[in-house]
Amino acid sequence: MARTGHSTQSTSGQHRGRQPQLQKLTENEILQLKNYLPEWTAAKRSQKQAVFTAIARAARLFAPKVDQRQWKKRKQMYKTWLFNNKKKKERKATIKYGRKWTPRMVVYQQKREEVLKRIEEESGAKPGDPGMFKHYQAAVKRVISELDDDELEKAKETAEEWSNNCPPPEIQAQVARKKGPAYMEHFSNEMWRQCGMRVFVMSAWKNEKGEVLFGMQEYAQEQFGARARDGGRQLKGGRKRIRKPAFELETDGYEMPLLPDITETKLEEKKAIVRAFLTSHYRMCSGKDRAVVPWSAITQGQDDFVERRYLPEDVDLKEPSKLQNWDTTALLNFWYARQESGEGPAFRFKAWKNQDGDMVPSIVSGRSPSPQTHKARK
Repeated sequence: MARTGHSTQSTSGQHRGRQPQLQKLTENEILQLKNYLPEWTAAKRSQKQAVFTAIARAARLFAPKVDQRQWKKRKQMYKTWLFNNKKKKERKATIKYGRKWTPRMVVYQQKREEVLKRIEEESGAKPGDPGMFKHYQAAVKRVISELDDDELEKAKETAEEWSNNCPPPEIQAQVARKKGPAYMEHFSNEMWRQCGMRVFVMSAWKNEKGEVLFGMQEYAQEQFGARARDGGRQLKGGRKRIRKPAFELETDGYEMPLLPDITETKLEEKKAIVRAFLTSHYRMCSGKDRAVVPWSAITQGQDDFVERRYLPEDVDLKEPSKLQNWDTTALLNFWYARQESGEGPAFRFKAWKNQDGDMVPSIVSGRSPSPQTHKARK
């Protein structure tokens, strides 16, 4: 009897091992999913299940014959495909010109170092850490509670002054660095959308150190195509030099950019590394030494430029100055791990956009070194 039981278990195990693997979606199934994708994307949450049921019925007509258990898994594949390919809803413009200052905001600006020091002492979170912001409100509230009546009244007057007129130069410098490019890009895009007018902005501003900076934003180069001249930085004495990436990356034997270890790197430097890394790869992809990365086009159609395997899960490419600390760190750590493994390139653009707006395949895709060769020469 024991032998019989053993034989039965073995046979059952072999039977489970022979269960057919779930087949990939067929072209006709994917075609049905594409046809229904706009309707599914536009559906409200309460309507999505009904729309999905209709999608599944239509796609099942072209699916291989499967049992009920396999069909449940196949419907999950449909759902996964829809989520991965849905078009992001257009967001309303979030640009707001001007700012209504409050006493709390004034106190934070004037006592910023004290607030940050308290957060670090009480929670261990340092500026730039992902968890720092959740302690911000409580820290500012405690600082405000320690102010006397005269200081509170002064903060109210200052808030009104900054709102009606303008904040001091050091605050303006912060806004120029953080929001200036977004203001100019939004204005340029709206002029094109509403008036059919191409606009570019030659900007001049003082940074926090009091240095006067001049330049032309990258979105303007993108709008006017590859022939647009690279806007350099105006130096004292009127001499102009071509702007170089803010971070110089070392290269390997194939002239591929090499990422450094970013363990002790601050956020702004991480952003500069991302910009230099992607710019280098984009220029290699296009074969043009002065090519400008079309950030807006990449944001709108990332899959046209990059294969998903070259990006970490849940992180998309965007203009580096708009990246958050978590996104920036995730990108650099992901590429660095691929670089150190030596198994294929750390990153690669599959296509670039020419001056006519057409997508052109990478010129290096067919002659890049194999993973084994790259690892051997590393």
